[in-house]
Amino acid sequence: MRARFCAALAAFALTFVVQGAVQAQGQGSASASGGAPKPAASQASQYPTAAVKVVVPFAAGSSTDMVGREVARILTEDLHQSFIVENRPGAQATIGSAQVVRAAPDGYTLLLGSNTSIAAAPFLIKDVPYKPLTDFVPVARVGSVPFVLVVRPDLPVKTAAELIAYARQHPGKLTWGYANSANQGAAAGMTKAAGLETTAVPYTGVPQLVVDMLGGRLDFAIIDVTNAAPQIKSGKLRALAVTPAREIGALPGVPPLGATLPGFELVGWYGLYAPAGTPQAVVDRLSAALLKGLGDSTVKQHFAQAGLETYPASAKELASFGQAETVKWQRLAHDAGITPQ
Repeated sequence: MRARFCAALAAFALTFVVQGAVQAQGQGSASASGGAPKPAASQASQYPTAAVKVVVPFAAGSSTDMVGREVARILTEDLHQSFIVENRPGAQATIGSAQVVRAAPDGYTLLLGSNTSIAAAPFLIKDVPYKPLTDFVPVARVGSVPFVLVVRPDLPVKTAAELIAYARQHPGKLTWGYANSANQGAAAGMTKAAGLETTAVPYTGVPQLVVDMLGGRLDFAIIDVTNAAPQIKSGKLRALAVTPAREIGALPGVPPLGATLPGFELVGWYGLYAPAGTPQAVVDRLSAALLKGLGDSTVKQHFAQAGLETYPASAKELASFGQAETVKWQRLAHDAGITPQ
């Protein structure tokens, strides 16, 4: 399957209803035991009293999945209740996010958001069925991930400049893949900036994209270091450049893409979100536990081993950050020539 790229992204929005503490006069007892319903504040202070679902709208094995599982582990240990990851990949995260849309906004269904679902969505697909900055409450920013330009090992190029030259010599022959906004935005931006004629291929997840590269069915991609590093170190994929402005510890010696295309820089990020209307006390409890865990040296080591970095920020900071990222992605999509599909 080869097709010109088209983007689709995730969507999510929810409503929340809090029961009153006192029944109207003339009604029967509030419960079979005769007790009155607990006030919302009391319920929030006891949160969580049951297992919590953390929806990861990407495939198992993806960098988003790794971050989601670490978030679930941190919250499970601190709040003494099970936080369970549920992978719901497909359609650029819209399947999993739609599940969150339908859930009650009570703190028991959360979503691991990212630059794809929060900042880029409105500029990649038409009629996004939610407003990323208002339909969700930020809980905390979690981590960041660099990306790396990789090619199949039998492609006769060893640098980004050589790939660009090769693509110009073979117009319309090379293919690249994407499974999220960062993959798409980075590769589309690179190919447009370099004036290349290539074919983009959409995937439901980066692991599937990597499989096709290993099988020689895809020529290049810009993907997260989490998925790329093991294949690079084993010689199954060749790294040409990284997307941050400088070299990264996970791939020493691999130059920044900005050295070939001046000004090029891109880093992905992750944050935990709750539906709008979730009690503030619940959001605060989640945020405090998560930020505490992200400061732990063991957690930082887990992230580093996967080519990630902890990137903690409060709910308020994440809200401002999301606004700035939205502006950035609007510009990136425009510069890359991406039109909502």
